[in-house]
Amino acid sequence: VYNTDNSELPDNLVLALATDKRGNVWIGTNGGLAEFDGANWTVYNTDNSGLPDDHIYSLAIEAQGEIWIGTGSGLVRFDGTDWTVYTADNSGLPGNQVFAIAMDSQRNIWIGTGDGLAKFDRVNWTVYNTDNSGLLNNHVLTVVVDKEDNIWLGTHKDFGLTRFDGINWKVYDVMTVSY
Repeated sequence: VYNTDNSELPDNLVLALATDKRGNVWIGTNGGLAEFDGANWTVYNTDNSGLPDDHIYSLAIEAQGEIWIGTGSGLVRFDGTDWTVYTADNSGLPGNQVFAIAMDSQRNIWIGTGDGLAKFDRVNWTVYNTDNSGLLNNHVLTVVVDKEDNIWLGTHKDFGLTRFDGINWKVYDVMTVSY
C-alpha cells in the first residue's frame, strides 16, 4: 500500500491510473501527477511542470508514449519533454474540467468534460453537447471506446449511459432501458 506517509505519492485521493509501454504506473491525484517505475517516484505538479492544475481527473497513454492528462483546468499532452495545454480559451475544448479521455483506432482523442464531449483529431475539434447531439447531459464523466470504435459515455445524474457509433446516438437510462 502506497500513501503520502510512506511514498512520494502527492495525495491520497487517487483519481486516475495508467501504465506506459515501459511498465511505469502513472497516478493522477488531487495533488498532482506521479510516475512510479516500481522503485522510484517522479512527481509533477504546477510548481515543476507544465500542468495548469494539480487536480488530475483522467489519464490516457498512447502506444507512441504521449500522455494525455485531464485536469481541472484543461487537457494536457506530455510527450516526455514538452507540455501542451488545451483549454476552452485556446482550443475547441468545450470546458476546462476534463473528467475522461479515450482514444479510438484512428488516434482521435475523445474528451469528456463538464460541458460536453469533444473529439480532437490532432488538428480539428468537434464538440458534442445537448444542443447538437444525442447527449442528454453535458456533464460527461467517463468515455470508453470499444473494439468497433463505438464511443460509450457515462453522464451525470439521471441520464445514464450513451453510445455513439459515429452517426447514431443511443441512450440507456433507468427510465427507458432498451436493447
